[in-house]
Amino acid sequence: MSGQPARPTLARRLINQSLATPAAIDQAVTTARANGTSLVQHLLDSGLIPPADMAALLAEEFGLPLVDATVLRPDSAALARLEPELLRRHHALPLRQDGDTLAVAISDPANVAALDEIRFHTGLPTTPVLAEDDALREQINRLAGAVDHDLNEASEALEVRDAAPAGDTDTPVVRTINRLLLRAIREKASDIHVEPFDDQCRIRFRRDGLLHEVASPPGRMAGRLSARLKVMARLDIAERRLPQDGRLRLHTPDGEAVDFRVSVCPTLHGEKLVLRLLDTAQAALCPTQLGFSQDQLEHYQAAIERPHGMVLVTGPTGSGKTVTLYSALQQLNTEPRNVLTVEDPVEINLPGVNQISTNPRIGFDFPQALRAFLRQDPDVIMVGEIRDRETAEIAIKAAQTGHLVLSTLHTNDAPSAVTRLLNMGIPAWNIAASISLIVAQRLVRRLCPGCRRPLTLSRRAAEAAGLPAAATIQDPITVYEPVGCSRCIEGYSGRIGIHEVLPIDASLADQIVKGASTADITAAAHRRGLANLRTAGLEKVCAGATSLAEIDRVTRL
Repeated sequence: MSGQPARPTLARRLINQSLATPAAIDQAVTTARANGTSLVQHLLDSGLIPPADMAALLAEEFGLPLVDATVLRPDSAALARLEPELLRRHHALPLRQDGDTLAVAISDPANVAALDEIRFHTGLPTTPVLAEDDALREQINRLAGAVDHDLNEASEALEVRDAAPAGDTDTPVVRTINRLLLRAIREKASDIHVEPFDDQCRIRFRRDGLLHEVASPPGRMAGRLSARLKVMARLDIAERRLPQDGRLRLHTPDGEAVDFRVSVCPTLHGEKLVLRLLDTAQAALCPTQLGFSQDQLEHYQAAIERPHGMVLVTGPTGSGKTVTLYSALQQLNTEPRNVLTVEDPVEINLPGVNQISTNPRIGFDFPQALRAFLRQDPDVIMVGEIRDRETAEIAIKAAQTGHLVLSTLHTNDAPSAVTRLLNMGIPAWNIAASISLIVAQRLVRRLCPGCRRPLTLSRRAAEAAGLPAAATIQDPITVYEPVGCSRCIEGYSGRIGIHEVLPIDASLADQIVKGASTADITAAAHRRGLANLRTAGLEKVCAGATSLAEIDRVTRL
């Protein structure tokens, strides 16, 4: 044995059961270590040990159940979340859910990476079961081939509208892009990130506000993926030094039209692309579906039904401000009203609404559009964002002269919107006279109703968490926490808004004119019963819509 690597327990058992000679096993151990593969995988790939004998020995060695791969029925929900390439690479197949745990058939118990990756993509804890390698591979190839066929058929049926001629439409890159876009649509992703690095191209989807890696093709593919997407979005494929913005529309096999906004930015290793899915279904939401409490909804409805004044929606990028404004436009878009919007850019087409995109290249900006709007006999004007003093002045003038103006600001809470306008140079009396309502908002992930789990809190724990007093009357108090199942990612499915709604009444307007600070406005609003963002979020926790951890994540300073 001098000079030979120490034999693992499995190797000794193979020799003891006369399944291989000591020399053959020693050579296999050496080769496996040199190649960085497991001994089991090397023995199976080389054919040195029959798969049936290996499976029986491994089941006994590791105490795992042995299943018949020829009759396996995979978990269809889990299978839908996994790429065929992943199944083939790991020789793994998701079988069934036992409670909250997903059983995964593998032929090599040392392949913990398979369990980890499947757990990541399905959001479920995994447990291994053993299957004979040859039968398992055959089953995986059959099922993965069927998934490939379905995806290929669907991706081939994707129709790109308004795109430049793309040359050969049946290349691997074209098929990869089509499958990627189709998968993003099916998984309800809001954004697709294509990021080039030295040795790989990372592809991530943003789902429910968080990024998840879904693929990592070789780095050499990054340039081809970028070129294809730029062609589809009618961008200049020769320009790789400057950022570019474009748009593309797809028609899915189901006849659904899906718009994407495309942003290209040069980086150290190539062009990074972000594709934003413009969800027309979200734009069709009515105000009652946004997550307002009954009291908040009444204030919101009253403000948007006024014939004049300004309604501001505030929050960081990605907090759902545009959807909130679009929901108001859907309600206001009636025959007696002339509704106009100026956006950068127009994200979603609203039939019956006159929508205009800014165009900085020709000097057409928000102020210029607003001046034009005031000559167009408007009833309702929506300004995508108030970014500067000039835009603010014209918008406020419109609100004071018989028009309803809707817009957004980037502030952390509702009272800060007043300070932001003051800092732009808008006189306090103009702010007090024009603004009727300020809404601050965030989006929180909604607990999956299929797998959320009750969590019992004592009254002391509930009070420490800041739960509303009405909820802490009970002892104990039941809230819910995420678990994760095959229908969701990490226990959440979709998002819901939490809001801080500040009506500007006569008393508050008087304080603004007198120069009240943000703290003064906040204190006055709280005396009137304003629920801040955290309080609104905790009410959603008590209702079972989201979790304490999610509210902590979104509302922490």
